[in-house]
Amino acid sequence: MRNPNPFTARQVRLLEAIHNRIREINNPDPEVITNESYEFHTEQTKQFGKIPKLRFRPNSSRIKAEIVDSAGLIDESLKEKKAEIRAKFGIREARNAKANLFESEWNNIMLKAKKATFTVGLINQLLATSHQTISSPMALLQSIVMEEYKGQIKTNNPLQTANPKENREIKGYAQELAELE
Repeated sequence: MRNPNPFTARQVRLLEAIHNRIREINNPDPEVITNESYEFHTEQTKQFGKIPKLRFRPNSSRIKAEIVDSAGLIDESLKEKKAEIRAKFGIREARNAKANLFESEWNNIMLKAKKATFTVGLINQLLATSHQTISSPMALLQSIVMEEYKGQIKTNNPLQTANPKENREIKGYAQELAELE
């Protein structure tokens, strides 16, 4: 079977670094309190059309550069070669090079997602019957994918990750209603 992951190793590292940063921002009890926030919005790009974008506040470029660093996207040997060429020809380095790298990688990831969404949506639209929201092939595909990738999917479902002995304490809604009467 071909590589089942549609993303490159770099893209996976970037997505994981973004995930970690968003979790830090959303942490209700952080070690250091900051005024950092983020938002997803739609933006029209020349190359990709409309795609979802991620904006951090305040100082988005700094946060994006930190994400790029934590993802390890900067190749030091390539960075040294670029510095030599810049020095040789008198070209100055871009002020927001890491933020630009973040944007480039993000745009490529979103383009993949956009193409995949179109593919799934078109197949679903063409093969769904009048009483179906999700066509039979898409429902089958979803069950196949979830089964094949279940080892790679990280869940935050407390009931799934909790100790099963503790879950025995949880009572069903009908049982609780019966006890109240």
